Amino acid sequence: MASVVLSFIISKSTNAQNPGGPPVTVTDDGPTYTMSNGYLTIKVDKRSGDLVSVKTPKTITPNIELMGYVSGHHAGYWEQSPARAAREVTSITIDPATVKGDRAEVSVKGYSDGRSILGSGPQAAGQGGGLIADLEIRYTLERGAHGLYTYAIFTHQDTYPAGSVGESRFGFKLSGKVFDWLSVDEQRNAIMPTGKDWDAGTDLNMKESRRLTTGPYIGRAEHKYDYSADQSKIPAFGWSSTTQKVGLYIINPSFEYLSSGPLHFELTGHIDDGDGGDPTLLDYWRGTHYGGSELNFAANEPWTKVVGPIFIYVPTGNDPKTLFVDAKKQVKTEQAHWPYAWVKGVDYTPAAERATVKGRIKLVDPQAATTKLPNLLVGLSFPDQPAVPRAPRMRRDTTPAQAVVIQAPIADVPAPAKRDTANKPPLLPNGKRANRGTYVAPRPAGARNFDFQPQALTWQNDAKHYEFWTNGAEDGTFTIPNVRPGTYQLHAIADGVLGAYDATATVTITPGQKLDLGTIEWHPTHFGKLIWQIGTPNRSAKEFYKGDDHWHWGMYIEYARFFPNDVNFTIGKSDPAKDWYIYQVPHDTDFKPDGRDMGRATPWTINFTMPADAPTTGKATLRFGISGSAARSLGISVNGKDVGPDNDISGGGASMMRDGIEGTWVERDFNFDASLLKPGQNTIVLTIPAGQVGTGICYDVVRLEVAP
Repeated sequence: MASVVLSFIISKSTNAQNPGGPPVTVTDDGPTYTMSNGYLTIKVDKRSGDLVSVKTPKTITPNIELMGYVSGHHAGYWEQSPARAAREVTSITIDPATVKGDRAEVSVKGYSDGRSILGSGPQAAGQGGGLIADLEIRYTLERGAHGLYTYAIFTHQDTYPAGSVGESRFGFKLSGKVFDWLSVDEQRNAIMPTGKDWDAGTDLNMKESRRLTTGPYIGRAEHKYDYSADQSKIPAFGWSSTTQKVGLYIINPSFEYLSSGPLHFELTGHIDDGDGGDPTLLDYWRGTHYGGSELNFAANEPWTKVVGPIFIYVPTGNDPKTLFVDAKKQVKTEQAHWPYAWVKGVDYTPAAERATVKGRIKLVDPQAATTKLPNLLVGLSFPDQPAVPRAPRMRRDTTPAQAVVIQAPIADVPAPAKRDTANKPPLLPNGKRANRGTYVAPRPAGARNFDFQPQALTWQNDAKHYEFWTNGAEDGTFTIPNVRPGTYQLHAIADGVLGAYDATATVTITPGQKLDLGTIEWHPTHFGKLIWQIGTPNRSAKEFYKGDDHWHWGMYIEYARFFPNDVNFTIGKSDPAKDWYIYQVPHDTDFKPDGRDMGRATPWTINFTMPADAPTTGKATLRFGISGSAARSLGISVNGKDVGPDNDISGGGASMMRDGIEGTWVERDFNFDASLLKPGQNTIVLTIPAGQVGTGICYDVVRLEVAP
């Protein structure tokens, strides 16, 4: 796993990072603020808090506009805006005249006064009821800097009613006339289709996917989820230009303000799915696409969170690959200055008051082949909350007496709407229907709706609090720097160990503390003797077939081509990298061009020999580590006898429909009578029922344990 640094280097510098260059200026233009440092000139809308203009004289065409104004929410923006707040205050929070021209900062702040600041317009995902919280948006520009900072401060005052923050991000729509190259990681670092190519494409089974018919990638399915990534592995990502020799990259100098821990998969950049398809860049701090994140506050609960500062890096003068290398180098500079000394007036802990926590995780597992802990991640988070009982799900069009128990959503595919033949939809100049990428059809009468289950707050879904994670060494030693004072729970995960270490006691961190936790023993859970295991517990399907090349629309469709006779896996002989697929899904029988396919039931056969000393009486446990599931159930048979189905196999996010192999990780265990096993050869068959081809399971690991 790539190196992850998640809270990191204690700041030693308090001055501007690039002291050269002319002094920074800030001008109040009435509807906007303008800031300039000679290299960048930016404009901030005083009503919305949007970053409406970014220019530099160093582009091939000097001062060409870098912001996009064709599709979606234009230019740079935070998902939630203070524009409709009960009260709004704008101010210059750092006057360059007071800091010798080294820095300028502007603020746009909306006050809730107990009402939603979002008005009655469309809400962000999960934002039912609006946002009952104050929101301040700041932008900062330094002398000589080749970029700018932005951060947002959300505050729920102790007089406000209950509420929540929905899906949230800082994002850009960039100019398609400038940007043509997207850099996410080494695998996805290439020229992109244009908005015109997107408009001309043929619709596929999701509104965010199309088969391209023009441009450099004719015939390829373009899908915005093909560029999703593990956020902690890409501290810099962005767009650049082959013609203007400029890049624009998002850099997260710390991940403490992002949701859901160190293995959170999310969208990064793509062509916008609206008409014209502007280049899009997204930094999710509360993301839900590969598993939910939670951010709720009770009535009269005081709460605040500072998201960022995020650095927006704008290098110039080189080709896209060189600019991307430069951006990754800039990450180290930003990390070295975290926490930034210039952030004032908000709940942002300075370096002198942050703590360092160290210790050693010791693996104690008699069944483990080694005591080493590869790819160890150790973190401090808000203490996990008690599990919430899962009630039967109810259709919204039923009364409680008519409640329908539904095990899991069938698919992430919109239900077909009744066609409106009375009104013809508007068309684009190319003859294609307008707004087809963003239009959500009304659900037909009687269509199934879902009430999402409440989730207990854990480090895997927490967007409300800060988390502090670091890479530990294989010997278990770790150091977590820059921890804010507070009360936390310690967690650890590592490759090869099923489950996680979750401390049973909390730890309280005081300002500036140097805390040594000593040696902490990790005793992984077992339900008996380990008989066999398929895969490596690593919260991902990366070691299975296509795990290193899953960034493509429709890999759930391709299963039927790769495994026409389904998976038949023999323990000790078969190779997980060749013989076990990333997704167990219904076996496609339609092969429609648009992927709206149904499939037959899919049995996967596991052949194994019971060890001579293994018990064949007592309880056997199939342990499933799941990185994503949209399955209703999983059929299970042991030596020809049905012992299933397992109806508690749901978990994770929509990994398969969104081309991922990492969702919110869950373990599901299934018990059966060990007397069904026998000395010598045995067979277990796992069967996904027939259905839509994306409704299956993305396994992390499958393990059999037996106890007498």
